[in-house]
Amino acid sequence: MSSMDILFIYPPISVSERYVRNVGKGTGGNLPPLGIAQLSSYLREKGVKVGLIDGVTEDFSTDQMVEKALEYDPKIIGLSALTPNFHRAVEFADLMKKRKPEILIILGGHHATILPREILEQNDCFDLIVYGEGELTAEEIISKYKNSTWSKNVFLNNYNILSSVKGIVFRHGKEIVITPPRELIQNLDELPFPAWDLLSMNKYIPLANQYKRTPVINMVVIRGCPFNCSFCSNNSVFGRKIRAMSPKRVVEQIRHVMENYGIREISFWDDMMTANKKWIYEFCDLLIKDKIDITWTCYSRVDCVDEEMLRRMRKAGCWNIFFGYESGCQELLNNIGKGTTLKQIEIANMLCKKVGIEIRASFMIALPGETPEMAKKTIAFAKKLNPDYAQFCITTPYPGTKLFEEAPKYGILNKNFSEYNIWNAVFVPYGYKNKEEIEAMEKMAMKEFYLRPKYIWGRLKKINSWEDIKRYLKGFRFFLGFLDKK
Repeated sequence: MSSMDILFIYPPISVSERYVRNVGKGTGGNLPPLGIAQLSSYLREKGVKVGLIDGVTEDFSTDQMVEKALEYDPKIIGLSALTPNFHRAVEFADLMKKRKPEILIILGGHHATILPREILEQNDCFDLIVYGEGELTAEEIISKYKNSTWSKNVFLNNYNILSSVKGIVFRHGKEIVITPPRELIQNLDELPFPAWDLLSMNKYIPLANQYKRTPVINMVVIRGCPFNCSFCSNNSVFGRKIRAMSPKRVVEQIRHVMENYGIREISFWDDMMTANKKWIYEFCDLLIKDKIDITWTCYSRVDCVDEEMLRRMRKAGCWNIFFGYESGCQELLNNIGKGTTLKQIEIANMLCKKVGIEIRASFMIALPGETPEMAKKTIAFAKKLNPDYAQFCITTPYPGTKLFEEAPKYGILNKNFSEYNIWNAVFVPYGYKNKEEIEAMEKMAMKEFYLRPKYIWGRLKKINSWEDIKRYLKGFRFFLGFLDKK
């Protein structure tokens, strides 16, 4: 394998680790690391030799990933990590630094953007931290590193070079230096499509309630979210201003994956796909006009849909929308700055059922200010709404969120980030006795929602194909795993 300028790595973490349960192999949940796939394609267009390892989908141990990385003989390794698998990034970087200390090791991604200074202060295995959007910063780092004759010592010891690069954190003696933030990319149409060819495309399958046709792939075509929920840190990475690919460019990307990879369904992972009504109408109209045979799902908010929009989306192939309903108590919605009402939730829920779009509803257990009695109201609200699927996640105040800062006011917070996965009770509101009470409440919510005869009969009536049967069996296996927490 020829030497690489940069090798991007997404550290391994299994589905069972992510959900803290034995949900079974083959139940899905592996998604492409779109961030580093996008970085790879962008740099490749600039003439950079790029490699990519997705440790999650390849099911590598940390040791196996080190051995695989060495085969690429990279000059730079770029790690990307979320909070739950950050500890794996540290494990990998520690081992790699011992094996090949001349390799420049960079950490980027969501967790790095939230805590750049703290990470570099506490982990000498990383040479640089990149925060914010990475395309332009990565290009500049590689160019200046190359001009430093690919010498790690020359590069890291040149304060003038490092301080001129926006969006990085580096060491200068005993000092930690954070350079000014990089300007956000405004025209996303200028970006190439993600480097799908560097990924094992046949291995990416979402959870059973998130697709109905295979092959299926995830896409992100919108960056930023104008809302300010206290539990979300995405604004820290992409900002509150929405920047979207043009509908025409999105359709081009859909055609690309259909023609080159046989994709039949798209799972859009944008924070908010329906915030711009004009955009979503234009996108749907293009799909309808060109008769593109694609089904798709997306994320939205209950105050950002109406009946006409939903009908247009349904006609264009949208069959499932994820909504964050969060709670059945208005007081708790207010506590987290959700900006929605129970009435708006009921209306959106009703409209989706009316037009024939399935609903994946997310509810949060142990919100700030919550008591077990209030959680039971949320469970009752979920059963009343009867969405097609409901997830009951445990409130996790991620670093970089307003909720993380406010947590001590509302309860006790465990700051072991390796347990931050929305299924461990790392935050215990004062209204609960302990974490065990919260985890028991989550299990009760799952049982009460999914083991209702009305719900089971409703799902059975929707079976239309062998594909549906296989999905339901995977979903049932996943459900059993949820009832048997490790």
